[in-house]
This record gives sequence, C-alpha cells and structure tokens, in this order.
Amino acid sequence: MQTITAVLAALAAVSLATTLAVAALALRFLARSRRPAPRDLPPISVLKPLRGLDDGLYENLVSIARQDYPDFELILGAEDPHDPALTAAERLRRDFPGLAITIVRGAPPLGHNPKVQNLASLSRHARHELLLVSDSNVRARPGYLRAMAAEMAVPGVGLVASTLAGSGEETVGALLDNLHFNSFVSSSVCAAQLVGHPVVVGKSMLLRRVDLAALGGWEVVKDVLAEDYVLGQAFLRAGFRVALSPHPLPALHQRRTVAEFAERHLRWSQMRRRISPAYFAEPLLNPVPFLLALAAMAGGAGRGLLAGAALAGVAAKLAADALLARRLLGETPSLIFLALGTPLKDALILAIWAVAVFKRTICWRGHRLRVGPGSVLSPVAVAGSPAPALQEVA
Repeated sequence: MQTITAVLAALAAVSLATTLAVAALALRFLARSRRPAPRDLPPISVLKPLRGLDDGLYENLVSIARQDYPDFELILGAEDPHDPALTAAERLRRDFPGLAITIVRGAPPLGHNPKVQNLASLSRHARHELLLVSDSNVRARPGYLRAMAAEMAVPGVGLVASTLAGSGEETVGALLDNLHFNSFVSSSVCAAQLVGHPVVVGKSMLLRRVDLAALGGWEVVKDVLAEDYVLGQAFLRAGFRVALSPHPLPALHQRRTVAEFAERHLRWSQMRRRISPAYFAEPLLNPVPFLLALAAMAGGAGRGLLAGAALAGVAAKLAADALLARRLLGETPSLIFLALGTPLKDALILAIWAVAVFKRTICWRGHRLRVGPGSVLSPVAVAGSPAPALQEVA
C-alpha cells in the first residue's frame, strides 16, 4: 500500500506541476497586446458550414453579420439541401439585406469528412482571396474579423486560428464541455503556440485561397478527421507561419447532454491518439483524479498531512482554471460550478482517454468510420454508394 501511495503521489505531483506550468504559459499568451488592424483591411469571405440547429444558431450568425468590417461576405451552406439550419440562414439574409449573403443547399460528395465536403462546396462560391472558416456554434465578439486580419497581415503568416472559450451552459453536459474548453483545450493550444508547435482548432481558421490551392486544396484533407491540425502542419511544412489570435472566440454550448459530451470527446481523443504520440502524456494535464485518489487513500491510511496536500493541489488546479476562464470570458466563472463540475469532467475525460487508446472506429453524422494513422478515415461498412447531392445556390 505504501508503494502504491508513493507512486500515486509522484504521479499527482508531476501532473499538477505540468498542468500549472501549461496554464501559466496560456495566461502569458492571452496577456499579449493585440495587434492593431492594418489600415487597408482586405475583403474576407466567411464560410459557415451548417448542420442542424446548433444552440443559438441565429444569434451566432448575427454575431458575424454585425461585425464592424468594411468588406466581407457570408457563404452559408449545408450538405443536406433540406437541413433546418438553412431556415436560419434565410432569416439572416432577410434581416441583413445590405450584406452579401450566399446560401448553398447541398454539397457534391468529397471524401469521408463531411465538414471538408461542405467547405469545399462553399469555397467555390467565395468571391474573395481570404477565406475564413467559422463554425456555426461560435458567437463572435466585436472586433473578431479585425483581429484575424491583423494576425494575417504579419509577414510570413499563412494561417490564423482563434483562441476558443466555451460559454452559455444550461445543462450538465454543456457545463462539462465549457469547463474542458476553458481549461485543457485553451491552455494546451495557447501553450503549444508559445513553444513553437501550433495546434490549429478548425472552429475558426483564416487562410488565403491561393495558398490553400498550392497545398492541394480541400482535397488534401477530404479523408482526414483532424483536418484542422493537418492543414496547420501542411502550412508549417510549406514555410508559412501559423498564428493564433489572442482575441477569444466564444463557442456556445448550452443544452448538450453528458452522453453528447462523452461522444464528442471520445471522437476527438481518437483523433489526437492517431496524430501525435503526445496523446499518451495527456493525463499529465489532468491531475484532479490522481489528487482525489491520493487524498482518499492517504486519508484512509491516517496520513492527514498528505491528504491535505492533495486537496490543496485540487484547489490550486481549480484556481488556475478560474484565472484562465476569467481571461477568456472576461468574467469570473461560477466557483460552485467549477468546484462541482471539474472533478466529474476530469474523471470522465480520463476514462475517455483510456478508451480512445484502443478504440478505432467512430460514428460521425450517421457514418461508421475507422480512424487510422494520421486520423485518416475509411468506411467500416458501406450499404450502398450514395447518390451525388444536388446543389442549389441562392
């Protein structure tokens, strides 16, 4: 028992120290002064891939339509010509008649990644050189487009991603998602940027059409689950810089269930497992389960000092999460939700991490796919070849 306790104490200590160091790097990155927007702002085509009625979808779209930016257009579309999200797109066009808005119904088949299929379709209708991929569940703050353009104006930059912040929780599942976004996801992405290994999260990506074409276009990632990370690495190999905007971009999670939270992060974990060996070190950024186990074991053995130290470690981790969330959201998160939700979230994430080490298949948007090395997708079973999707542009 003493040996087990000693090993657990060492693991918990290393995990806590690693987590706090990464959080400190993230806070340092987010404290950066934002770059001033260039005097001549280039026009931007905003690509909005839609699927289903995301939480607050119409308000999310409005947050882009109201951006203070001199010249941009919105191209919205869904793979299914009858997707209900297109109703929100039509409403947006009625409510903003002065904004160039194109709605694309349906997308020709392209590979096994449905989002890439949709983006390839939307890109064909874009009029501008700069393409901004902006997911349907992000709710942009004022200055979003200017902040992205400012990063792109830096010489040598070929792709710009955004720092993400989870917000809007109304259910337990949504709370878990937002807690994870505002701790593990944001701290990892920001810290990786500082140490020179950009990790692109595709909810917000700005790039030039000509650069994308030179790398092979969307076809290069048509069969890849981690299309965002792979694109970022392709830009790096081509000699471009990949920038991360410190302007936080809220991703709205309001009514997600715990099962949906687990399904989403199992898919993302399988993706990370197959794009980098760093996946096996991820538990070092999740110290709370180890610290709570250590506190229980030490307390049961009458070692109160060690149990108290473990609980103090949990408090330090929660304090780091609170500081990071405050920097991302502009307000202090609910400390009760943080204290109650974080242990549950971290325990689930550790279990998901373990499952993803062995699991090789995902069910994504009705398709069962195998995830191979590099997160390359292949169908597990095909009942029949789908008919090409009809496309309508309005």
